[in-house]
Amino acid sequence: MLDLGRSFLGSVARDPAALAIVDGEVRLTYAAWLRHVSAVVAGLDDLGLRPGDHLLTLLQNRWEAATLYWACQLAGIIITPLNWRATADEVDYVATDAGARAVVYEQASADALAASACARSLPRVVIGDAAPPGAC
Repeated sequence: MLDLGRSFLGSVARDPAALAIVDGEVRLTYAAWLRHVSAVVAGLDDLGLRPGDHLLTLLQNRWEAATLYWACQLAGIIITPLNWRATADEVDYVATDAGARAVVYEQASADALAASACARSLPRVVIGDAAPPGAC
């Protein structure tokens, strides 16, 4: 069986000093990126997420989204990505359909999250800009 988390760890083990990700000014080696990924795994655990839980994300393509993806792979959490331009109705539908246990978003999708009745009932983590009330 293919385990994507192990494939990431294999890349780290093969060449920890190799450049793994570049996003604007962010340039991380595999070893440095693994430290970020591991910290996110711990944060997901602190949120009470367990293997098999769904995590809804509304993020643009950015290094934090990739980091969250790998953290979910390592933690056994099912990442359910939704376009960051989604409407509140779309957020409600997907969060309900997936049985999301938490949501990660950024400022660009904050209005849809604020208008989503389902998302307001979930733990929310904002990436990037200052967190609004109720977010981690």
